[in-house]
Amino acid sequence: MLRTLTVFEDRYSQHDLTDKQRKELLSLESLWGRQNLVLSADGRLLLRKYVGFIATPSLQIQILPKIYDDVALTGDTEDEKQRAVGMLFRLLVSSGYLSVKDVPDPQVIASMNGDLLEIFIYLFIKRFLELYHKQIHRQYEEMEDNVTMIKGRILFQQQLLRNGAFKHKHYVQYQEFTDNNLLNQIFKATMLSLRTLARNEDNKKKLNTAITLLEDISTIRLTETLFRQVRFSRLNEAYRPVFQLAKLFYYNRQPGMHQGDERTFTFLVPLNQLFEYLLYQWLQEGLSSEGLRVTYQKPQYFLDDGSKTFLLKPDIVIRDEASSNIRMIVDAKYKNPISDSEVRLSESDVYQLLAYAVRYQCNQLCLVYPKFRGNQSKDNPLASYRITNGSEIIRIYAIHVDIASDNLDLAKDELLKTLCATLSKTGIEPKRETI
Repeated sequence: MLRTLTVFEDRYSQHDLTDKQRKELLSLESLWGRQNLVLSADGRLLLRKYVGFIATPSLQIQILPKIYDDVALTGDTEDEKQRAVGMLFRLLVSSGYLSVKDVPDPQVIASMNGDLLEIFIYLFIKRFLELYHKQIHRQYEEMEDNVTMIKGRILFQQQLLRNGAFKHKHYVQYQEFTDNNLLNQIFKATMLSLRTLARNEDNKKKLNTAITLLEDISTIRLTETLFRQVRFSRLNEAYRPVFQLAKLFYYNRQPGMHQGDERTFTFLVPLNQLFEYLLYQWLQEGLSSEGLRVTYQKPQYFLDDGSKTFLLKPDIVIRDEASSNIRMIVDAKYKNPISDSEVRLSESDVYQLLAYAVRYQCNQLCLVYPKFRGNQSKDNPLASYRITNGSEIIRIYAIHVDIASDNLDLAKDELLKTLCATLSKTGIEPKRETI
C-alpha cells in the first residue's frame, strides 16, 4: 500500500521516490513555480508557498505548515506532524476557507495517521451520513415520461411526434418529489471517485455504506455546469457544507496533469495568503466594535500615480469608520523573524512598509508573524521602530501570534489587545529607535 509522504513547507526533507513518483511530482512544477519546487538528485525535496496535499495513483504527498523553525526542532517529527495537521484545519476553519465547522480532534487525526486527504474524506462522509440518517434530501424534480395515465401536463409537440398512432399513450411533464435529484447525484459521484483514493478502512466502509444508501440515485459524470446548477433553500441548506466539500474535491481534481487520470487530486493553499486572510477575519470581527473599518488588499494605489507604476497592495488596512482616515496598515509574513534569539526583520519588508507609509499617509504600520514553537518566551511587540519623516514620526511594530495554539480565540484576543494598544493615544513605547 502506498504510504503518504509528509513534508513541511519551506523545509528540506529526504525521501526515496520512484522514477514515476519523481516524474509526477516534477509535472507540478508549473503550478508551484520552479523556485518553489526543488527536487535534488539525492532525494532531498523542498516545497515552498503551498500547504495541502497531492494524491495520484502512484504518489500521495502532503505539505504542512511548519510550527518549529529548523534550529528549534524537537526531533519528534510525528508529534510535529500531528500538531501541524490540527493547526492547518483550525486555520482553514477559522479563516472561513472551509465551510464545515468540525475541526478534527487529535484522536481523529491520529486514527487517520495525520493524512490530510483521509481527514477530508472523513469530514465529508461523516457529515453526509449524519444528515442522511436525520433527513433524506428530497425535492421536486421536473420529469418527462410516456405514460398511459395522464399526470401533470401533456407536451403536445412531443405527443404528436411520439404517439401519433398510439392513442393510449400520453407524453407528459410532471413534478415528482424524489431523492434522485442533482444534489444527491453529485454526492454519489463524489463518493465513487473518493473510493478509488481512500485507504483508511473506516473511510472505505463509510463510503461503501453511503453508496449503498444511494443505489437508486442516477450515476452522473461531474462537470462545472452541474455544480453551478445547484440551488439551496430551507429544505436543503443543511447539506451546503457537504456540497462545498464535494465541490472542493472536484475543483481540486487535475485530470490534465497525469494523462487524463481522474483519480488525481490536489488541494493546495498559498500559506501566506491563508495566514493574512485569517488575520483579516480576526481584525474585521474584533475591531468593528471599536469604530474601525478593516479592508483586505484594498485600496490599491500606484506608488508613482503619474506613470501608473509600482502597484501597492497592502494586506490589511484599518480605518476610522467615521472619518475614513487610515489608522494602521498590517502586513502578514509567514516566516520566523527571530534568529539566534534576536529579532532580525527583513530590510525589504521594512522598506515595503515605508512605501505604504508614504503613499497612504499612514504613520503606524505593523508586521505580523506566526509564533514559532522556539519563540514562546518572546513577548509582544517583538520590536518597535521610530523613523523620522520631516516633522512626522513613522512607527513600525513587529508582533507574532500563536496560531499553533489549540485555542485560537486566545490567540485572536492577544492580537487584538496588542493592536488596540498601538492604536490608542499613548501607544506602545518603542523598544528600539532608528533615526
